[in-house]
Amino acid sequence: MTLKDQITAVAIDLFSNKGIKRVSMDDVSRKANVSKRTLYGFFDDKEALLIEVLLKIREPFTEAMALLEKVADTALDVILQFNEKMLENPTVIMFCEDFYEDLKRYPDAFDVILKGKQDVLDKIIALLRRGEQEAVFLSDVNYDIISQMAQKNLSNTSPPAAFFKYSFEEVHNTMFFILLRGICTDAGRKILEKYVIKRRLENKGRS
Repeated sequence: MTLKDQITAVAIDLFSNKGIKRVSMDDVSRKANVSKRTLYGFFDDKEALLIEVLLKIREPFTEAMALLEKVADTALDVILQFNEKMLENPTVIMFCEDFYEDLKRYPDAFDVILKGKQDVLDKIIALLRRGEQEAVFLSDVNYDIISQMAQKNLSNTSPPAAFFKYSFEEVHNTMFFILLRGICTDAGRKILEKYVIKRRLENKGRS
């Protein structure tokens, strides 16, 4: 890990737990055990650091998706296995409530969030269409409508406030499985149910 990566990892931890406003560049340099001169050698200001944080947390997911698209059997398998990747470390994608409110003060970083959401949406729609061709997703669903509904939510960078009393995994899986069950064919449901049973057994083994 490079020094820049170490600083970014510290910033991810601070921003995710405290938000942006309550974290100063002094806080970052102190926790990363580097001088402010070194910190500013990598990042011109806090927004530049924030942008690096947002790009860094996206990297493993982008790489995982690219790999899964090559090796997974169907689009549904891609989506399910990518879901596993997301749930491995939800803390890097579920920041505290203050983070999302503070983010509005940083327009360039805000744009990074919106672009990232658009990229994910485009990828999901492509996978839904692939799954339709593979007969794991229903062919009588208007995926353009799903796309437009999702598009309307892109400007909302933060989850609804009521969701913060639940874990990221509970909120995510509730919406995730409702959508998938609604659009799966019989063949798709068989794949989905195998996945659900596997997760239940794994969770039971950890408890």
